[in-house]
Amino acid sequence: MKRSHAAIALLSGLMGSWAVVPNVQAAAPAPPSSALNEFGQAPEPVPPLWVAQNSSNGLSAAQQEQVDDLLRQGQTKVSARDYAGAIAAYQQAAAIDSQNPRLFSGIGYLYVQQGNYGEAINAYRRAIALDGGNLAFRYGLAHSQYKNDQLDDALATYREILSTNPREVNAHLGIGGIQIERSDYDGALATYQSLARIAPNNAQVYEALGSLYIQQENYDQALTYLNQGLRANPNDGDLHVSVANIYLMQENYAEAAKSLREALRVEPQNANAQHQMGYILYQQGDREAAFDYLLRAVRLNDDLVAAHALLGELLLEREQYLQAVLSYRKVVDALPDDPAAFYNLGLALHGQGLEAQALSNLELAAILYSRQGDPEGAARARELMDFWGYQR
Repeated sequence: MKRSHAAIALLSGLMGSWAVVPNVQAAAPAPPSSALNEFGQAPEPVPPLWVAQNSSNGLSAAQQEQVDDLLRQGQTKVSARDYAGAIAAYQQAAAIDSQNPRLFSGIGYLYVQQGNYGEAINAYRRAIALDGGNLAFRYGLAHSQYKNDQLDDALATYREILSTNPREVNAHLGIGGIQIERSDYDGALATYQSLARIAPNNAQVYEALGSLYIQQENYDQALTYLNQGLRANPNDGDLHVSVANIYLMQENYAEAAKSLREALRVEPQNANAQHQMGYILYQQGDREAAFDYLLRAVRLNDDLVAAHALLGELLLEREQYLQAVLSYRKVVDALPDDPAAFYNLGLALHGQGLEAQALSNLELAAILYSRQGDPEGAARARELMDFWGYQR
């Protein structure tokens, strides 16, 4: 799984001025800010491998066959993203094979996918009670505690990991991430510097240090650490992307593009690099090339909201309304309080001929603009509704 916990995300300034007005060029998106995406956090839990295994828990042949069948059913439901159905199947299996820690770990993972972190915590605790030495279970627990805003508990779990595995990089990153969450920058710096002594050639350490200084808008120090990481890891695409992000914040597009070209040379499938190169080309007026990079970015990572937002604008210009609808739906799902996202989705739906849905989204945009103290935005949405003949 590609790490994302220390990479600097192009997440802010997404939508504020991106509303597309018919027959008028959209305003250029704001440059990236120093906002970070769960920097310094240990990676999310990974799904367990659901394979039928000979039981070591004294199951009869019939019981083992029943468990294996339930696991297959559960895996089918996981593939269909029917997490509730998968949980039910695995819980039935766990009722039969109650001493199998991987079953409870798998249930915890599925609860994480649902965002039900309280139940995930309970499941991971059951798994740990059966197999206390499995680090993946403890990372799953810490991640669930963090997402459930139980930061003290998450810190305790990471420290438990370090008590027996003091060189475990991800536990140090997790602690540093929580310290940053609490604005304890001195504590985070001490954590990361200690980690740099433990793992001097680990790229994640330098990403975390760079992210810490970006958070404080100390870009020169951030570049120092990121470049130090690149000297030890010249083929790490994420480090090149992080360097490019700093240059983007400084509107130094030439240096940003240079770093991104290097990122794509060593890692052509890096979605963030594709996205940011698209952003630069858009800013430079090369919309055709920007479109190609942005399209590759969302194909590589469909969850890149900022890439979808900018791609949606270019799709509207091309009158590719169905694809624009799909991109803007990703944006409104991620930013349910952003009026411009609903405004643009309304435009795409109107282009596709779905008038009722288009008007519904414009009306919601007008409401959100009003709530957020933007009467001009609300008026613009209502004027377009009137232009389309909507009777209020």
